[in-house]
Amino acid sequence: MRDISFKGYAKRIFIVTFGLVFAAYGVGLTVTAELGVSPWDVFSQGVALQLSKLTGRQIMMGTITQITAALVILVDIALKEKIGVATIIDTCIFGGALNFFLKHNLLPYPETFAVRFIFMLIGYIIWGLGIYIYMKPALGAGPKDALFVIFAKRKIPVAVAKNSIEAVVFVIGWVLGGTIGIGTVVAVFAMGYIIEFWFRVFSFDVTTVKNESVFDTAKNIKKLLMKA
Repeated sequence: MRDISFKGYAKRIFIVTFGLVFAAYGVGLTVTAELGVSPWDVFSQGVALQLSKLTGRQIMMGTITQITAALVILVDIALKEKIGVATIIDTCIFGGALNFFLKHNLLPYPETFAVRFIFMLIGYIIWGLGIYIYMKPALGAGPKDALFVIFAKRKIPVAVAKNSIEAVVFVIGWVLGGTIGIGTVVAVFAMGYIIEFWFRVFSFDVTTVKNESVFDTAKNIKKLLMKA
């Protein structure tokens, strides 16, 4: 039974925020390992490159990332996945947390290939655990994570759904000119299994979670304010 109280919501939002920041640190480890960017970043690079050639103007990868996130949210809504508080928090703080870790040198920068590869794997493990943590409070999923949740609810295993989505994104980005590395390949074939591993460890069935939409949360908080 969820704690529908101010204290309960404060706790759930804290857990969501902590999980996303924790996941961002994991992503940071994969970045500083410098063994290849994530499939979604390959996609953003490729699209930005082709649009820059087409328009004759420099299109930044970050711009494509933001546009992609907005479009994915529309797809989530079209497929009837609830957009929750966690979706908004993800959109607002995930990138900022990653930039904070990178800017303030809070991440290791290993030099040898072996150590870089190990840190990359640790990064993916932390990233996967962070995804479980922020999804647990049932306040929704990030725009891109919501996609594999949608497919999982249609009886496709989490690992297969996650890996398949990122494989498609990876191929499109690669064809369009995005840069890849061994880390990209590992992400395509392993990230889904890492997430599924953490879900099984904590007996978390994402297909049965009743996420609150932002409208559900707003209504509940309104009721709490009226009773106060």
